[in-house]
Amino acid sequence: MSWLHTATQYLIPTLCMVCEQPQAEIVCDPCRDRIAQNRRKFGPACLVCALPIKPHQSLCMQCEQTKPAFDRVTYLDLYQEPLRYPLHLLKYQKRLACASGFALLWNTFHQHTLKTCDADVLIPVPISPTKLAARGFNQAWEIAKRFDLPKSVIRIPNLMVCHAVHTAQASLNRAERAISTQDRFALKEGAASMIRDRHILIVDDVMTTGSTIHSLAATLKQSGAKRVSAWTIFRTPPWES
Repeated sequence: MSWLHTATQYLIPTLCMVCEQPQAEIVCDPCRDRIAQNRRKFGPACLVCALPIKPHQSLCMQCEQTKPAFDRVTYLDLYQEPLRYPLHLLKYQKRLACASGFALLWNTFHQHTLKTCDADVLIPVPISPTKLAARGFNQAWEIAKRFDLPKSVIRIPNLMVCHAVHTAQASLNRAERAISTQDRFALKEGAASMIRDRHILIVDDVMTTGSTIHSLAATLKQSGAKRVSAWTIFRTPPWES
């Protein structure tokens, strides 16, 4: 049936989520090339939080001074165009097809990362029940469940619980984010045995100051997790955070 699938792709095209032109796939080849060009501009990055560093450094000054609870961050792109617009379509206009597009890009540009992933459990950053009810889905989970991961990685969408936060994170500065994420997350009752002595992989859509990932990782490690990594679609550069 592969010929039928191929024919259907071209007879009934979709729109590229980036340039919104009719294409066979959710991200067209020219837009993938543009994203690849963005990625080639990446310089040295901190081995923990992935922020830009100087060539002679291995860690940024912040991680050298105070190591966060998470162990490593991997990202797809900086928080910039052309991918920032499709993320807004996903989150605020409920264009779920964009989740497939972001997963496609991750599977394309992070093939080695996926193949060598040694995490035991994958979880998305949870969102509050109020936000989940309003949006109808958790965007991090919609992306994460489409990753081409080894079968050994167990994906659990609701391992963590998020308490309601009344102020949008995007409107807060670094210090305010750190305060707002304190005690924000909790492990689901009876789930401690699922993470004890295991490597947990957190998936998020945007990482800005790292407060959310740090809070989650701290909660996981306090509950017995051995290691916590994070994959995020976007990493906000320090001059925008």
